[in-house]
Amino acid sequence: MIMKELSKINKLIFVCLLIVFGFTSTTTAQNFPPLSVVIHDSAATQGYYFIIPYTSTAPYIYDHPQLILDKFGRMIFYRFSRAGANPNTTIDFKLQPNGLMSYFDINRGRYYLMDSSFMVVDSISCTNGFVTDQHDMQVLLDGNYLLFGTETRIMNLTSYAWFGFNHTLPGSANAEVLGVVIQEFNQNKELIWEWKSHDHYSFADVNPVWLFSPSKVDWTHANAVEKDMDGNVLISLRHFNEITKIDYSTGNILWRLGGKQNQFTFLNDPLRFTGQHDVRRVSDTSISLYDNGQYTNPPMSRGLEYALDETNKTANLVWEYIYDSSMSSIACGNHQYIENTNHLVDFGYVSAGFPWMVVVKPDKSKVMEMFFPNNYISYRAFNYPTLPWQLNRPTINCEQIGDSYYLVAEPGYSEYRWTNGGTTQSIPITEPGSYGVFVPYGSGFLCSEFIEVSDISNPCLYLSEPDHNLPKEFSFTCFPNPATNQINVKISLPSKTKLQICLYNMMGTEVLKPLERLYAYGEHGLSMDISALKPGIYYLVLTADNTRNVKKLIIQ
Repeated sequence: MIMKELSKINKLIFVCLLIVFGFTSTTTAQNFPPLSVVIHDSAATQGYYFIIPYTSTAPYIYDHPQLILDKFGRMIFYRFSRAGANPNTTIDFKLQPNGLMSYFDINRGRYYLMDSSFMVVDSISCTNGFVTDQHDMQVLLDGNYLLFGTETRIMNLTSYAWFGFNHTLPGSANAEVLGVVIQEFNQNKELIWEWKSHDHYSFADVNPVWLFSPSKVDWTHANAVEKDMDGNVLISLRHFNEITKIDYSTGNILWRLGGKQNQFTFLNDPLRFTGQHDVRRVSDTSISLYDNGQYTNPPMSRGLEYALDETNKTANLVWEYIYDSSMSSIACGNHQYIENTNHLVDFGYVSAGFPWMVVVKPDKSKVMEMFFPNNYISYRAFNYPTLPWQLNRPTINCEQIGDSYYLVAEPGYSEYRWTNGGTTQSIPITEPGSYGVFVPYGSGFLCSEFIEVSDISNPCLYLSEPDHNLPKEFSFTCFPNPATNQINVKISLPSKTKLQICLYNMMGTEVLKPLERLYAYGEHGLSMDISALKPGIYYLVLTADNTRNVKKLIIQ
């Protein structure tokens, strides 16, 4: 009956607002950059986030971990890569189509691949004497590898007065000019294709705003490579403000989008992208990219999708996301289409006060925001709805010894790192909070499910297994009803279940902070303080797995 009454406002009812400080409870165990997460729509966030927070400017206060976060931005895996005694920055941590994870190690100058046990099982770098470029590496669907290298050629640039702080100084007569090389390797890591930018562009194609040193010139600054659906290759050239499509068979340039040599008519987009990153093919007619927008007029960062007519050379702007028209990005960033149709936009290096990442729906309403400390960035961020393998997360039990209660992690691990700073297998429960334990896992540390403790007088209520018979179905009651200052909720669960409890008013607005806890099977009870709520009709919503139950509640 009640569910039918709510059908018209169902979309509103299940929108919860959470604020999660994902790392504040773990910084006691490791020196993580503090990350704050704001969830605007808990029903629309999903899966796992892969990120590496880092800074390239002093002071280096925090370490630079590879992180996997759950859908609420809570850390569930971390890994540090070190060279000797010094933190070793890695970037571009992501999943590849073959089920391996990859990252680029800046100190070692090559890409590494890890398996599902988080152990390094392979690596790859450029050949023919070219330095491997850190900006992108793709494992293709056929198992081949596509990656960037850097070629340096000596050029006389004295006729180009484009250098220095004001871009008015001439270049050197013996300038070292760095251009991108693309190499493809087969599954045996044998080089099967190579393309050199020096053979296909004029030096004058660069935008002078990116040029400073007259003697060592970062010319093309390629930052993304993509195998197109037709087998040809897309690349993003940051310092050309250009996307280029390359004929895989001949090496010839098929077309150029943006920059000085633009061949397209831009429809619905008078700004034109600058300093862009992360070109990706998202459909047979469309590409996406992240426009850093540092040199647009006015400067403005945007997530973009263009529908391309490659025959008639038109680029129609069909989707655009602007977080704030006053925000532009100095470097880095990406724009990912998530499988549930949401968009992830990593803004890269932006000013303090702005998030470094946001997830939005196609209608541009926010799902999640993440914030780093000032000067900390993530080169790219990724969301994956599922993982291609299981995470064997450690379990936690609750035990009572005398009058004290303890959380006890499963045995057999060499280390235990609790989110409250504890380092033993068991810890006493002395205050309410969210608890988890990290244990060694491959070359990193994996966290248990998170346990929420709100009542320290009986914290095992949510973990221990009762002695009575197993309930046949999920159900709950709330009393008294009508209520004034407090309601009591009695829950029956047929199995160990993650349960979310939300309270909404008649307009579908959440009025109390949602509770999300792990319960054992059996019967449980809890109390909720409603003394601050105005008299009226409310709805108490309990969600367990794919089952939702709703009770009408009258507050007097």
